[in-house]
Amino acid sequence: MDRDADYGKLSGRKLEGMEAGARIQVDERKEHPMDFALWKAAKPGEPAWESPWGMGRPGWHIECSAMNLHHLGEQIDIHGGGNDLIFPHHENEIAQTEAITGKPFARYWMHNGMLTLKNEKMSKSLGNMVTIREFLGEHPADVMRLMVIQSAYRNPLVYSEDTLGSAEQVLRRLLSAKKPAQSGASGLQAQAALALNESAQKARESFKAAMDDDFNTAGALAAVFELVKAINSARADGASAANLEEPQAVFAELTGVLGLQLLESQRSQSDAEPFIDLLLELRQDVRAEKNWAMSDKIRDGLKALGVLVKDGKDGSSWDWE
Repeated sequence: MDRDADYGKLSGRKLEGMEAGARIQVDERKEHPMDFALWKAAKPGEPAWESPWGMGRPGWHIECSAMNLHHLGEQIDIHGGGNDLIFPHHENEIAQTEAITGKPFARYWMHNGMLTLKNEKMSKSLGNMVTIREFLGEHPADVMRLMVIQSAYRNPLVYSEDTLGSAEQVLRRLLSAKKPAQSGASGLQAQAALALNESAQKARESFKAAMDDDFNTAGALAAVFELVKAINSARADGASAANLEEPQAVFAELTGVLGLQLLESQRSQSDAEPFIDLLLELRQDVRAEKNWAMSDKIRDGLKALGVLVKDGKDGSSWDWE
């Protein structure tokens, strides 16, 4: 191992420090305490293959290098994995692969944070697993995706009722941008229509800049939310279907990049929507009678339930908070 001057370049560890801090008993077969096995001798009950070194199996690290070299070639663009694999696994992959090829192994390394449950790493051995099948049996697939992309991929993700509720709220907010124009909408003035289209283009540019910045999905999602806000405000101000066509197309483009389906059947609390619409109709009636106290009571009551009401020149609209 001491022949590899670059060992530790991925994790930032120094060979001298690793050797000095080693606490495990050193295998006498190693020339250097940090050497690792490329081929392991067979043990009873383990799979084994014949080799020039006797019956055995590949070492943990050599398997990945061998698969990469066979299927992808001497160099790859992106190598990913959990951040628990940076050392020693990926460090050893680099050492053995670059020793053979003499070329940089991977151009980019992307290490994701761990998924935790109640501040514990989620794992089969701990018995605290929530399988994807179980999750999708109770929640839309978009909720799972939104839980992941709301933060940087390098950060740990805590699975809890709070993160689940946040993702469901985000989904409701995104779905609101797909609503059609209000019935009988008169359309936006030319300047307002131009501003709406400019908001869509700005959102696309901000989205691209965020994704180019180390796959910043949280920043990309923030750009989408700015577009959602612009679309919903324009609809409340009387935007027609023609006014909404381009910004909603950009919205579909950007959420498609994030892999979101945004199916209407996924909308949480969808059973409540007809009743919300009915309340808004009743509120329009009491506003026509200038019963402002009752109008405010309905608006404030809906807000307490997570429904935002916005009054515009062509009527009132609502959105999930």
